[in-house]
Amino acid sequence: MPFKRTVLRAVARTVGFSAFALAVFGLCQSEHDLGPRVFCVSLALAFAVAVATASGRVAFGFLCSAALTGTVWLASALKLRYLHEPLLAPDLRYLGHTLVGDVIAHYPAMLRQCIAALALLPLVAVALWWLESPGWQARRRRTRSLSTLGAALSLLVLAWPPGPFARVYDVPTWDFIDQGQRNPVTTFLRSIGRTQVTLPPHDGDADAHDWGAADASATTVRPDIVAVLEESTLDPRSWADCTGARCRFAMFEPDAATRAHGRLRVHTYGGATWTSEFAFLAGLPHTLFGPAGIYAPYNLAPRLHQSLPRQLQALGYRTIAVYPMPRDFVRAAGAYADYGFDEFHDAQELGLRWESTDAELFAKADAIRHRAHEGNDAPVFMMLLTMRQHGPHDKPIDALPPPWNTPPAPALGEPLNRNLGTYLYRLHESDSALAALRTSLFSDPRPSLLVHFGDHHPSFDGLELKLRSAVAGTSQSDARSETYFRIDANFPAKDVQTDGTLDLAFLGAVVLEVAGLPKNPYFVANARLREACSGLFEGCQEQTLASYFAHVFDRLHAFDE
Repeated sequence: MPFKRTVLRAVARTVGFSAFALAVFGLCQSEHDLGPRVFCVSLALAFAVAVATASGRVAFGFLCSAALTGTVWLASALKLRYLHEPLLAPDLRYLGHTLVGDVIAHYPAMLRQCIAALALLPLVAVALWWLESPGWQARRRRTRSLSTLGAALSLLVLAWPPGPFARVYDVPTWDFIDQGQRNPVTTFLRSIGRTQVTLPPHDGDADAHDWGAADASATTVRPDIVAVLEESTLDPRSWADCTGARCRFAMFEPDAATRAHGRLRVHTYGGATWTSEFAFLAGLPHTLFGPAGIYAPYNLAPRLHQSLPRQLQALGYRTIAVYPMPRDFVRAAGAYADYGFDEFHDAQELGLRWESTDAELFAKADAIRHRAHEGNDAPVFMMLLTMRQHGPHDKPIDALPPPWNTPPAPALGEPLNRNLGTYLYRLHESDSALAALRTSLFSDPRPSLLVHFGDHHPSFDGLELKLRSAVAGTSQSDARSETYFRIDANFPAKDVQTDGTLDLAFLGAVVLEVAGLPKNPYFVANARLREACSGLFEGCQEQTLASYFAHVFDRLHAFDE
């Protein structure tokens, strides 16, 4: 028996140490920078020793460290591939319980990797626990307790930001997040405790610029306003390789009813549509508030005092949100209430599924709009978020109906053509649905305005990064943040010219101008900043922004610090 126990323990430790060596040294060595590489290995080793001394099982401790490191690396790799963002510690708090399983289930490759990790690692851990009986620590409890305390203290010292790895921590927050692709494990570790809401510098002179006062102009026309945020949507002609007839859609072409249109700058890529919702409704990019802004429904919406729905409420509008996911997804229902919506209708209430088309969503929304007008003359502001263009887009191209069942750009290869072909077919569905929505909206005798705009680019499981931009004079980085917007009206609305690219945070004020509705001081200032900064927050003069932030945060108290 002693010999058998020795052999089993040797096998267990071989497995544990091998897993540690492969996972920790292999994955930590994949960190591109030397400091993060040493930091990753040191913390993994300290954690392994702490678990080993606490449990009395060395192999088990090293396997746990390997499993934790591997899980962080895998989760970050998947998030980078599908959403182009590294894994951050707050993801576990904010997004870990919001239907992530349902989202993953729609990506077969991601699902297989997650199932393999979740099934294999616990089985191996249980096996090592059973094979490896406690060693000397179990017989010397005092020594074991002291060893465990020492190992835990060593781990805390190594992880302490002012500690031995202070230089690794001493990186501006946005910079280390940008390094997520190079150093995924270290980025996650450094994000712990570093994603608090911070306001942009607002100690400037609010009087350095004339930010205006309330627009007191009276209006006799209060049109219904329907805003459609087309998730993962852009004009495919923005890709240099998409030049055929199948890449042209009427939704991107202005016509006689169009009052404003053009390129739109968003602040996310591949995912996090809720940040685009915030920018449009709040008139501020989420990036102004530090990395905590990524979790806008949780961190920013409850602090917001000014928004497009609130301004429309003050003008007598009934504000309604129609959402294609369950109400608890990323705190949607609570966030929309914070933005100023009177009603919130979610997918469960409306019987919508992940695969529901835009036509199904728009039909439900149009019925809600008509009910809102029954016995009520108040105009309606309705916000719709589509879901049809959400990934994955890797449906076999020959499964699509003609003429969409042949490669749209043969030179790109099969994987990209499969994703692009599915994307174009779904865009065809959205194009038809938007036309039908506009017909229904504009056939109503009351004046109506339709604004629809894109969101982040689709990731195509990371393949979209291989598509070249067709937008002249735009860097690849800027091109990946650009989509479209268009505003149509069925009454003599005002034409608004927006030269170049428009930041999404300015679109709300443009909607008010086209509709001919008065703006409160907040949206007057928003419109004047748009003029002063040529439509973009990026590249605007620091003094101008500092004065603007002093005005909206200190004078107008638009946001709780």
